[in-house]
Amino acid sequence: MIEAINIHKHYGVEAVLSGADVRIVPGEKVGMVGRNGAGKTTLVRILTGEDGDYSGTVRRGVHETLACVPQHFPVRELTAIEFMVEPVAEQRRALAALEEEMAGVEGRELERVLEAYGDLRTSYDAGPGDEAESRALGYLESLGLADSAETPLAALSGGERNILALGRALLSRPDVLVLDEPGNHLDMWGLAWLEQFVREYPGAVIVISHNRYLLDRICSRIIEIDGGKTRSFTGNYSAYRIEKLRSAVSGEMAARADEKKIEQLEAVVKKFADIARRTADPAWGRRLRARRTHLEKTKEAAREKPKNPVESFSVSFETDASRANLALKVGGLSCAFGERVLFSNVSLTIHTGERVALVGANGSGKSTFLREVLRLHEAQDPSVFVGPSMTVAYCSQHAEGLDRTATILDVCIDAGAKTLEDARKALAPFLFPREALEQKIGSLSGGELNRLQLALAGIRKANFLILDEPTNHLDIPACEAIEEALLDFAGTILVVSHDRYFLDRIATRVLEIDAGTITSWDGNFSEFWFERYGTDVSRPIRTAGGGRQNRGGDARGVKAHSGGVKAGRVKAGVVKAATPAGSGSPDAVEQRIISLEAEQRELESRMGEAYRQGDLARARTLGTKLDRTRREVERLYAAWE
Repeated sequence: MIEAINIHKHYGVEAVLSGADVRIVPGEKVGMVGRNGAGKTTLVRILTGEDGDYSGTVRRGVHETLACVPQHFPVRELTAIEFMVEPVAEQRRALAALEEEMAGVEGRELERVLEAYGDLRTSYDAGPGDEAESRALGYLESLGLADSAETPLAALSGGERNILALGRALLSRPDVLVLDEPGNHLDMWGLAWLEQFVREYPGAVIVISHNRYLLDRICSRIIEIDGGKTRSFTGNYSAYRIEKLRSAVSGEMAARADEKKIEQLEAVVKKFADIARRTADPAWGRRLRARRTHLEKTKEAAREKPKNPVESFSVSFETDASRANLALKVGGLSCAFGERVLFSNVSLTIHTGERVALVGANGSGKSTFLREVLRLHEAQDPSVFVGPSMTVAYCSQHAEGLDRTATILDVCIDAGAKTLEDARKALAPFLFPREALEQKIGSLSGGELNRLQLALAGIRKANFLILDEPTNHLDIPACEAIEEALLDFAGTILVVSHDRYFLDRIATRVLEIDAGTITSWDGNFSEFWFERYGTDVSRPIRTAGGGRQNRGGDARGVKAHSGGVKAGRVKAGVVKAATPAGSGSPDAVEQRIISLEAEQRELESRMGEAYRQGDLARARTLGTKLDRTRREVERLYAAWE
């Protein structure tokens, strides 16, 4: 359907793509991954024809249609329905202009106008054409957004605008659908719907995403962009990660074998050189030259050591130990905006050392709850009690607490760094170079703001982290580095996040905010989700007044599972033993999947650590076990579904 060959792209003197190749076949679901700035969006713009300033070859099927849902689009003065049918409206205006032009021309000029009109009319009729509005309304209704058809874009949430952009692209029923970070601004229910939608979409889908769970559940192939080049991996994201690790281990072993062979040849050359110097026999000179030639050819053919696939920035959080058992106690807390009640008479307790996730639909009040807790704590309100030995660090979603006119050094000094060198050392693990210290906060990207807030928490030696979407705008290696640091963190964590993979690794308890109340669930996010919602619930897409509206997954009213498993309520970190799939009940299969997914994450971490330590034999053994575990998880999912 689409083939890109040897694509090169420069921005000024900087090469972004240098020999990238891509091939997309009908119906496949492809994930595109790479670090921030690797060139993912650039490559997609080239594939879709938006960017023609490149060298190389792009081929598309003659009759194939393609639509792209960008990561960002300007919020203009349009209603939801006007935005969805805007491309069709532009075609109608162009057709009307050509019709008007026909009346004033004749001869060859008329032939030219008639030809242009015919081409445009063919394109118009091939798309939604006169049915655009009715199809758009049907799409909005299927998603629970029918009441928002005449609502201005600016009044809609980020998640609702994402869904509208997807609907706009789908009106043309494209053969290839390109989604650039489609999970941005979607809550857990929106992400669950998106997962099911992509899996059932009949055309090919290319997904650029940092959401590892989404990539695991929808992709049959992963394209990695690294160093301007592309590499294709069969399977989902977990399969890609395993293959990267196993390939690195094999490559490292091969490189070591070549190094050893070179060392042996160098020793032989040295020995022959000594003999040749001590004797006048020309035969030894010939032998020496032959050995040197052999050594040079061996060096040329030697395999380079592979790039470390688990290499990322390494961070840690220094913290002062707490002497209290209680981190946070909330009693009778309420919050409302006018007549809309976000939460009412909420009471909860978080103990020292707990890692707690606060989840809920968009608009349910998660961020507001965090801000209220902090505000009332600072005001010494009796409804909020924070342990006296707790040092709290709040990392907000949009870094509202940082002065945009200050420099990075300024905020580091305010946080407790005593010298410029202290600030540099604290920031370096979070990928801030020395020259960044004088950079203004207002010039930082979303990812840089998140990394800076986490670095400031370390400077403060906080033992109670309150985090609102800490992995937003971070690429996958950065997310994994933050996860590892938080897993080693000895303090208390209260986190709001839509990243299910992140929550499954970090959280040991879940607080759900729903319809003004907060309920506590033991276990990680997957255990909460399927104990709470099971597999028969329709996709709740939209929030109204703090609650959810359950809607079908698409225009056919699909009731779709989330791609995970239903878990019984279990204590944090404890998974009940289960019988193998095929001979046990659905609950037993589900529990087995939960257990194996946790084992898979642990094996991947251990394999990466073995590779970093140079223990390649252990890494290879763990890789074999990891691949076996991943295949068993996939088999169990298929049986369970």
